[in-house]
Amino acid sequence: MAGSRGTILVAFLAGVVVGGVVALLFAPASGEEIRRRLREETEGKVSKVKEEAGALKGKVEVIMETVEGKLTELSSKAKETIEEKKAQLSETIAKAKEAVKEKKEELAEKFFKKEEEEAN
Repeated sequence: MAGSRGTILVAFLAGVVVGGVVALLFAPASGEEIRRRLREETEGKVSKVKEEAGALKGKVEVIMETVEGKLTELSSKAKETIEEKKAQLSETIAKAKEAVKEKKEELAEKFFKKEEEEAN
């Protein structure tokens, strides 16, 4: 969107310059007077464009700082979330291993108990 505004601004200013030049060329005046007016108009428009470019540059810098801040914040949050999920997963895996171990012991106990009963 910012690029679109910049393009519109440049097109507008170019139109103003071209309009000014055409108006000066069709105005009744001497060649020297026309050149002086063109120079003054051009200098004024160039100055205006530089001012607008400076203002736009300032706005872009502010936006970039804001975006960088948000990206840093999001990155930190993402790292925190990843660490939390890793901890939860490790805990779940540990619980699953414990459950498997308990089942294994339970089954082994049943198996050995059954063998003893068969042996007796």
